[in-house]
Amino acid sequence: MLSNTGINKIILLGQIYQEPQMSADVNRNKFLYFTLVTNEVIKKGQDSVEHNEYHNIKIPEKLITQDALCLEFGQTLYIEGKIQTTSFMDDLHVKRYNLEIVVNKVEVVKPVPSIV
Repeated sequence: MLSNTGINKIILLGQIYQEPQMSADVNRNKFLYFTLVTNEVIKKGQDSVEHNEYHNIKIPEKLITQDALCLEFGQTLYIEGKIQTTSFMDDLHVKRYNLEIVVNKVEVVKPVPSIV
């Protein structure tokens, strides 16, 4: 039987769209930040249209060093994690929100070698 708690889990398979950058949050915890793009083909009437989604990815430093990952633009990644929303005040004192994927598992998907 399900308990009264919720589930916050996400699985993504996509390509690194922006060069990963190491940064720290307000608590000085280090994270690797980048954008991952996922795409799908959606049928609209008789046509098929490609749709891209861009996800803000946040990987804890310990996960990067533990798995000795070297992530680069264009790599395909399999990611498991959770959604986290943060807020901040912009220059005009308007409260803004940022949606991030906090990763707890990441694997680099190797491309299939072509046979010539």
